[in-house]
Amino acid sequence: MKTQRIPTIERILHRIEDRVEEWRREDAALKAAAEANRDSLWEEARERERLLRETINEEESARDSLEEITRQQRVVFVAHSEEVARTLEEFAADRDCLVRVVPGRRGSHAREAGIKGSWLVFEPQD
Repeated sequence: MKTQRIPTIERILHRIEDRVEEWRREDAALKAAAEANRDSLWEEARERERLLRETINEEESARDSLEEITRQQRVVFVAHSEEVARTLEEFAADRDCLVRVVPGRRGSHAREAGIKGSWLVFEPQD
């Protein structure tokens, strides 16, 4: 009976060793795949960063070109309320002349929200 137990124990031990070896191979394969994925992800991150830099540079140059266009065309787009639109239409109908632009107060709520505004000063045209 004792001699029969040893082969059973050896068989179990071999199966355990086989399983451990199989686990080591799988673990090595998973680590290699993770390393390959990590390299791929870093490459993608570098590409996204490059694209972001290009986009930022394009936006900055577009801002400059917008300023050039408004100067060439002598037209500026202004966001405002309906009430202000009616007032501006009245000034235009009366052919009032824009005589001064006064920048909005620093530290106002609008500036803190990232909105820049100015007072447009008109005088009646004689």
